[in-house]
Amino acid sequence: MSMLKNIQEDFKQYLSQANESDAFVQLRKQAFVEFEKLGFPTTKHEEWKYTNLKGITERDFLATCETHQSAKAVFNSSIYASMQAHKLVFVNGTLSNELSEVKDIEAGVLIGTLAKNRTSHEAIFKNHFGKYAKVEGEAMNALNTALLSDGAMIYVPTDHLVSKPILILNIADATQQNVLAQPRNLIVVEANASATIVEVYLSTGANASFTNCVNEVYVGANAHLEHYKIQQQVGESYQNNYTQLFQEGNTTINHVTLTLEGTMVRNNLHFYMNGEQCNSVLYGLYITDHKQHVDNHTRVDHAKPNCFSDEKYKGVLKDQSTAVFNGKILVHLDAQKTNAYQRNQNILLSDEATVNTKPQLEIFADDVKCTHGATIGQLDEEPLFYLRSRGIPEREAKKILLNAFADDIAEKIKIPELVALLEQQIDAKL
Repeated sequence: MSMLKNIQEDFKQYLSQANESDAFVQLRKQAFVEFEKLGFPTTKHEEWKYTNLKGITERDFLATCETHQSAKAVFNSSIYASMQAHKLVFVNGTLSNELSEVKDIEAGVLIGTLAKNRTSHEAIFKNHFGKYAKVEGEAMNALNTALLSDGAMIYVPTDHLVSKPILILNIADATQQNVLAQPRNLIVVEANASATIVEVYLSTGANASFTNCVNEVYVGANAHLEHYKIQQQVGESYQNNYTQLFQEGNTTINHVTLTLEGTMVRNNLHFYMNGEQCNSVLYGLYITDHKQHVDNHTRVDHAKPNCFSDEKYKGVLKDQSTAVFNGKILVHLDAQKTNAYQRNQNILLSDEATVNTKPQLEIFADDVKCTHGATIGQLDEEPLFYLRSRGIPEREAKKILLNAFADDIAEKIKIPELVALLEQQIDAKL
């Protein structure tokens, strides 16, 4: 049975148990109609030209709550188990109370699950859910909205600072079968508030897994958000991740994506600047080997004047791995005095690695400062020769140069454990 037939059966079963008068149920029905109208994206769609989902859509992926003891072992052996943070751990889309730990929360701050807080904090949910990540024309968003499993609902009220990072960790447990998980996270940081979110993806099991995730993030006026995304799903794992950030005036957002493992990873990162003096950083690093495929699609909407965005994505590719970068900066008609920068830089460690890169600018204002560019090359032979001539083995010399290449990405990460993880991954890939 194809994944589409499984999805149709799952939705039919959901409707048979749902309350038709519930507005949330109606929203999900509309999303499923949109998904069936659009179907899964193919390489005939311009935005999916270099990423083929056929190997996923023709497989038998099943949504399940079943888990295995190995999921606990994966978490306990990771750096995240000892991290000082509020922890929400989901296995196949369901919260693990055993692995999660949320305590000593600042008054008024909400850190919990979407399933529970959708009704217990209904006003917040209705004000924000489905308002930013559109389903019209977005098949994978529509699929997630129709059949989301569970996820985090984070709310930081006005003038509040969350002192510890908030860890949202998803484990795909494919021990028993090919697994489909569709986590949905809603993050709201109100005016003058501040928070750090660490979003992590791990996996276990010999079967295949497909994670289709949607994040909706609202950042109120004068607020600050640190958002780190770490993708480490090993084995035959596939992921589509859509993150939409909506920011009001005078906000500062630092978003870093580290794609370290995964057979196929597609990241869609969209920023919408809805006020003046927005300051946004979008940094990313992908390290690939074997036949991994990583696709980063970004879009920054400068909708208001006097905003700044700085985007830098770097890739290190080895063996027969492939990468895609498609970054778009859209400067709206009224967005005068925009400063926007975009770079994509890649190092190929083999002759068989491939990168398709397409930085884009669409500018409708006339008083702006915008630049973009892309580079693809190999390690510079001159510094490599210099290091080796001083007695440093070739592998260590390459490691030094690659750490230097990744250093400006690492500088944007304020959590030491994540910086150490990045160094370990560079070492492991070599």
